[in-house]
Amino acid sequence: MQAGGVQGGQVFRATWRSSTVWVAALVLFMALVFAVGAAITPRGTWLLGGLAGLFVLMAWLLLQPLFSAHPILSVGPEGIGGYLLKGQTIPWSDVADLEHVSVQGQDHLQILLREGAVSQGAKAGLFRRGLKRGIVLSSLRKGERGPAVQAALQAFDRHASGQARVALKGRMDDLVAHQAFEDRLRALTPTPWALYAVIAVNVVVWLLNVFDGMSATKPESAELFAWGANSASAVVRDGEVWRLLTATVLHGGVLHLALNMFALWDAGRRVCRWFGNGQFLLIYLGSGLAGSALSLHFSSQQAISVGASGAVFGVLGALLVGVVQHRASVPKAMVTQLLTSQGVFVGIMLAQGFARSGIDNAAHVGGLVAGAVLAWVLVERMDERASTAQRRRQQVIALGLVVLMVGGLTRTAQPGVDHGALFQSQAVLKDLLPRMRAVEDAFQQDATAQQEGRMTDAALIDAMERRHIPAYREVVQTIRSLPPGDAMPRLGDIGDLYATLLDIMVLEVGKHRGMTDVAQANAQQEVLAARLKDISARLKPTGP
Repeated sequence: MQAGGVQGGQVFRATWRSSTVWVAALVLFMALVFAVGAAITPRGTWLLGGLAGLFVLMAWLLLQPLFSAHPILSVGPEGIGGYLLKGQTIPWSDVADLEHVSVQGQDHLQILLREGAVSQGAKAGLFRRGLKRGIVLSSLRKGERGPAVQAALQAFDRHASGQARVALKGRMDDLVAHQAFEDRLRALTPTPWALYAVIAVNVVVWLLNVFDGMSATKPESAELFAWGANSASAVVRDGEVWRLLTATVLHGGVLHLALNMFALWDAGRRVCRWFGNGQFLLIYLGSGLAGSALSLHFSSQQAISVGASGAVFGVLGALLVGVVQHRASVPKAMVTQLLTSQGVFVGIMLAQGFARSGIDNAAHVGGLVAGAVLAWVLVERMDERASTAQRRRQQVIALGLVVLMVGGLTRTAQPGVDHGALFQSQAVLKDLLPRMRAVEDAFQQDATAQQEGRMTDAALIDAMERRHIPAYREVVQTIRSLPPGDAMPRLGDIGDLYATLLDIMVLEVGKHRGMTDVAQANAQQEVLAARLKDISARLKPTGP
């Protein structure tokens, strides 16, 4: 903060120690991740490169206030100005109201202009909507934001009209209470290291996936399953209960990861400070496990499930319950803001999950309920009346509830689609399909040559006996060796098709070699031809 700039007022300039710099650093790191992904993965190169460029541009825009001659905020007798007002000053005579707003933990000053404001400053502004102008304070150090807001509101109080002062006094009281509450929480938990650790684990696992060859934007289901995605059949039938946890650190692409970590950031910091780092981890992990366990009854029956969203919803549920439980001691404006913003966000996300396919809403609901229950049981750090013994007892109860919820949901789930067999079959077929095409093409070439007179009947029979029959037999044996089940329902028909063609060729060779009665062989071939027609009809794609 520096004096001067506005006569008799105060000036607040951007600093390299602000949260904006950290956000810009994170954005640049994500740009680097995208650039590395574009360099090492053959899929999505242009998309990843474009995202890298977009994130570099975002970081550049975030850091612009640091290189500008205009301060973030300037207040004085003449009016209010700042970087987002393009360096212009709005005289107090043009200001009808001034309000401090916090959006996702970011402090803003919202200026409401009076009707008919004509000053140059009133016409300026990068954040303008009708008569509203915005000044974002995130480029200031966290310790300077409160004084900056107070300086602006106090200047408005001194120079505004009498009617504005009445509305302002209530907001000033709210601001003081809000700042005191935040300072108290920050003193109880100075560093939310548990949140940082959780985000780091999710990002590192995603990077390991990419370095292992997985697509950065749209990984294959089989790859995610191999890394530990949730699956009812794998957990319930095969006993791979560890998937309930590993699924929470896997994501279906960088966008999925970014959205989850963004949603976690603001709510996670508050829950960390309200409950402490250790209890935050209990809420996060317990909610993630409960969400995965409930998913066993729904989404994970048919498809694999990945993502930290169950745990994130648990943190959101814990925050909402914490606000409700302590609404008497939490500043009223903060209660309204948190219940409105976070509650609406949860409602929209759940509604979207129910309206769209491909979203594991069971994990969201399971995590939300688990987080709310755990928050109701645990003792918040701000509750100074609770003894250490009481806190320990509630933690044991919460841990027991996690075991009961996860254990009960897991034991009552039924195995669904056998994803292990499905992906094994898909892998075998991926390798087998080129061989099948080669086998078909080789036989078709010889059959065409025989029909066009370029190959004798005897040569075709010899080719069938030496090359085509062994090749078809190998294909049939490979298909028959795949795990049985309904994971790939057409696989049986494909095997029957090749087996029928194999039988027809064996009979044809037998007729020409004199090893089979011709009339009997012809009759059998007619039956096989009818079967072949029926199988081909079943394999033919049908319209909607």
